[in-house]
Amino acid sequence: MKLLLIIKILIFITLLLFAFSLWQRMPDIDDAWIGEHAYWMSEKGYVKSELMHGITGQDVRHIVHHKFFTLNGAMFISLFGFSLWTIKSVSLLWLAVFLLVFIGYIKRTLGSGTAWFALMLTTINALVFQYSFVYRPEIMVMTLGFLSYLFLEKSIAKNYDRKLLIFSGLFAGIAAATHLNGLIFMAAGSILLLWKHNFRSSLIFAVATLPAFAVYFYDFTFQYGISYWLYQINDSPALSKSSILPSSIAFAGKLFREHLRFFHSPKEITLSLLFLFMLIVNFRNLKTDGTLLKYLLLLVIFLSLLAVHTTSKYILLYLPYMMLVIIRSFHHLYVHRKATLPLWRGFNTQNTFKWSLGLIGLFILVNTSWNIGIATEKFNPDKNYLLARKYMGNRTANLKILAPMTFIFNEIDDFKRIQSDLSITEMHKSGTYLYGKGFLHYADSLKLDYLIISDEYKDRLGLANLKTEDLSIYDYAVAGQEQGLTIIGKRQQFTHEQH
Repeated sequence: MKLLLIIKILIFITLLLFAFSLWQRMPDIDDAWIGEHAYWMSEKGYVKSELMHGITGQDVRHIVHHKFFTLNGAMFISLFGFSLWTIKSVSLLWLAVFLLVFIGYIKRTLGSGTAWFALMLTTINALVFQYSFVYRPEIMVMTLGFLSYLFLEKSIAKNYDRKLLIFSGLFAGIAAATHLNGLIFMAAGSILLLWKHNFRSSLIFAVATLPAFAVYFYDFTFQYGISYWLYQINDSPALSKSSILPSSIAFAGKLFREHLRFFHSPKEITLSLLFLFMLIVNFRNLKTDGTLLKYLLLLVIFLSLLAVHTTSKYILLYLPYMMLVIIRSFHHLYVHRKATLPLWRGFNTQNTFKWSLGLIGLFILVNTSWNIGIATEKFNPDKNYLLARKYMGNRTANLKILAPMTFIFNEIDDFKRIQSDLSITEMHKSGTYLYGKGFLHYADSLKLDYLIISDEYKDRLGLANLKTEDLSIYDYAVAGQEQGLTIIGKRQQFTHEQH
């Protein structure tokens, strides 16, 4: 009872902190980058990107995006209007769905006490805390992938029930249509069934994934089809390290770098240590259910081959299965905490329970510290509005500007075009170097009326040491500086506004 009370108190504190974090949460760069895709889908019925103007034709049409996730975002925008809160809420909704499914599953299989423990571990997890209020598809893919797993597990338990296999395949397919990393659920389900020597079930599952995955191609047309998709993948600076289309088997070396995903920083390390400890010491009990461990192994293998980077946020795709290992192991240890049942080498249920409490405590401490940082960093989009009105006046509908990514909140409707500063450094990756006067020449050629440059990008774009006469060559001048931003405008623009 004492442990359960502590768990409930920790959940209450975490939920309070999470609720506070929602108010004016600092935008993630992907809130703008991916959020713009949903904005244009809502506005025009197709995706493009003015933020990435000039890169692989994205300002005309963009078809390399997170298809089903974009539709979710566009639906939210249609209902509630475009804002930072609106698009962030998409992931929040999918977290609610996940918690209902995951905690319900734990309660049915391990009891209500363990369900409280599962809720604590999930909500305190820093990746969940952060990305459940970021407009990125990982939480949604995690949820859809887990639903696929549940139907697959139940099908196997019921002698490979076909209806359950079909539902499992459908959820795996829609996970892949949400983000191509979701292909790992299609692959893992099919191979797991083959691993269990059931070719027919594997085929049924694989076929069932196809109609759901077909959603990915909803915006392909004769003009913007597979060749255009390949062009945008192969030439995109953001995917410069992509292994989606490997030219040789060298990409298999990525298998040996996958461990980096689990050890990026203390928040990932504490989760990984807890998981590995529980897996090793309780492996004898866990292996009785080979489905979970085999499925997780397949997910790790396939994601290591498919993912562009070893970014830690993709751990979310593994998280339900890592959590199941931890939760089932802790449940076993707690039930037998007063006994000395042998586990692994010198470990038994009594001393291992104490070790597990220490690792759980470390996980809670590190992740809560990270969550406090997320919760206390605030952003007010009104400052974008005030800055725009101060330097550009009220008549901005025909202005084309270059600004930080987050300037689209909530200014995207008020300008003809907002191109991001990031687009310039993305061009650098592909060999188009725009620095100093070269950057000013580029801005002038695009008839950009204003350049809102952060201190960081003044250095990255070679503007820190430019003189007034360098700017005047292209009819630019500094209009003002504030909040770590330098506002550069065409002379006729801000001269007109001043009068």
